[in-house]
Amino acid sequence: MDNNDYLIKALALNERVRVYIVRNTDVANTARIKHDLWPSAASVLGKTMAIGLMMGAMLKGDEALTIKIDGNGPIGTVVVDANDLGEVRGYTERSHVNFTNKFGLDDVSTLGYNGYIDVIKDLHLKDLFTSTIPLQTGDLAKDFTYYFTVSEQTPSVCSLGAKVDTDNKVLVCGGLIIQLLPNAIEDDIVYIESKLDLLKNMSKLLLDYKDLEDILKLVFDKDYIVLQKQDVCFKCNCSKEHFLEGLATLPKKDIEEMIEKDGGAEVVCHYCANRYNYTKEELEGLLKRRQ
Repeated sequence: MDNNDYLIKALALNERVRVYIVRNTDVANTARIKHDLWPSAASVLGKTMAIGLMMGAMLKGDEALTIKIDGNGPIGTVVVDANDLGEVRGYTERSHVNFTNKFGLDDVSTLGYNGYIDVIKDLHLKDLFTSTIPLQTGDLAKDFTYYFTVSEQTPSVCSLGAKVDTDNKVLVCGGLIIQLLPNAIEDDIVYIESKLDLLKNMSKLLLDYKDLEDILKLVFDKDYIVLQKQDVCFKCNCSKEHFLEGLATLPKKDIEEMIEKDGGAEVVCHYCANRYNYTKEELEGLLKRRQ
């Protein structure tokens, strides 16, 4: 595929196991540049976007989801939106955060572990489907393994990896989710458990193997079937018109204050950091339309 970033959906172990694997290095670098992320902040957001992309691949039609993580750590809240088209966007409450330990970047100290993961799914039903679990460790791979088991009753293994260079550039980012299907047998569990040590260092696997299928071969030998390959990208659907609608919901006195004191308004998108400027005349037109 032309895009360096892509996702594979597959079945393995005689089609008793579902597998998602993604490389989202370019996506993570786009987010890093847009939000001026320091290394461990880039790692946490990049891994959360990897999870978002894989969970987005589990959706159907034009369904979408939002992941919100607040571990009460230095980075604050992490928010990621994703859909089934391989599109993702995200941001962190604070971007200039970097912690390291003897193993490299320290996601746990960055994110914290005294808080919650919220997953909000828009399945085009009457209400949004929301699931909340307490953060267990601050290690995203472990916490989402717990999430799938508890919230979705799907025994899963999640592995995530990110490596960031000294100049803040993300060298690699991605992840893998293995899920037991209802027809799985005890041998499948034993087999997956035998591969856990291999999967611990996802960033090394992603650096060593440019083709995601090579990682699937490493884990499952020839016992897998690729169902779909999909490009993934950072995409924000914000627009000047969209934010103008948001301004229209503000109290009249607030809009009048923007006109009189500031001579206009500027809105910054949380997700992509795009800036939208509104002139005094545009705001006056907004007030006229409201009357």
